Amino acid sequence: MIIYDYPLSEQVRTFLRLKALFKRALYFIEREAAFDHHAALMTVFEILDITARADVKSDLLQSLDRQRATLVPLRGNANVSQEPLEKTLSDIETVSYDLHASKGKFGEQLRNHEWLMAIKQRAAIPGGMCDFDLPAYHYWLSLECGVRRQQLNDWLSPLLSTYRALRVQLTLLLESGKAQQQQATRGLFQQGKVGPEVKLLRVALETGQPCVPEISANKYLLNIRFLEVGDAARSRVYPEDVPFSLIFCTL
Repeated sequence: MIIYDYPLSEQVRTFLRLKALFKRALYFIEREAAFDHHAALMTVFEILDITARADVKSDLLQSLDRQRATLVPLRGNANVSQEPLEKTLSDIETVSYDLHASKGKFGEQLRNHEWLMAIKQRAAIPGGMCDFDLPAYHYWLSLECGVRRQQLNDWLSPLLSTYRALRVQLTLLLESGKAQQQQATRGLFQQGKVGPEVKLLRVALETGQPCVPEISANKYLLNIRFLEVGDAARSRVYPEDVPFSLIFCTL
C-alpha cells in the first residue's frame, strides 16, 4: 500500500514537514560523502526556515498536554489495555520534560552561529556555494568524514528534543486513524463534511495503481480526484473506478 497524507490544519502540516526533514537530515548525516553531508546541512537550513515564524515547541507542548489530559482518565478502565496506555503516557512525560528543559527558542543556537548563517545566506543564491564563493565551506567539505559527521550531530543535537516530541505526537495522531473502504467512480469521490475533530486525512492505494489523489476538503465537503500519473503538463482524471481506504485521524 502507498499512503497519501492531507493535513487539515497548518499545525499538522508543519509537524509533518518537520518530521520528514529531520528524517532526511539524519539519513544524510550517517552517510560518508561530502555531498551527503552538504545535503544534511541544507536540510537543517530548511528546518530553520520552516520554524522561523512558528513557535513549534509551544505548539507541541500544548498538543501533548491535551493528549495527556485525554489519556490519564483511561487509567484503570477495564476496556483499555493498560500496558500500551502507560507506555504512551510515559513517552509523553519524557518528551515533554525534554522540551521544557531545552533552552531558548527552537533553533536559536544555530541562528546565532555566524559561520552557519553565512553559508545559509549563500545557499539561497543559485550556484552561490561554489568554492570561490565560500572557501571556508569548501575546506569543511574536505575534512575527514568523521569530523564533519560529529559537527553535524553537534549542530542538530539541540533540535532533537523537538524531533522526539514530534514523533510521539504524530504517532498518536496516526494511530487514531479510522479507515473506511471507499471507491471513486471513474476517478471521482465526494463526501459530506469531514468534521472539525479530524486533523489529517489519509488515502491508501494499492502499490502500482497508476493514479494519485488530489484532495480538497473543508468543513462542508470532501472531494478527491484521482489523476493519471504521467509527464503531461496537465494530468487527467483516471477513467476507471479506484478502490481505496480513506483514513480519518483525530486529536
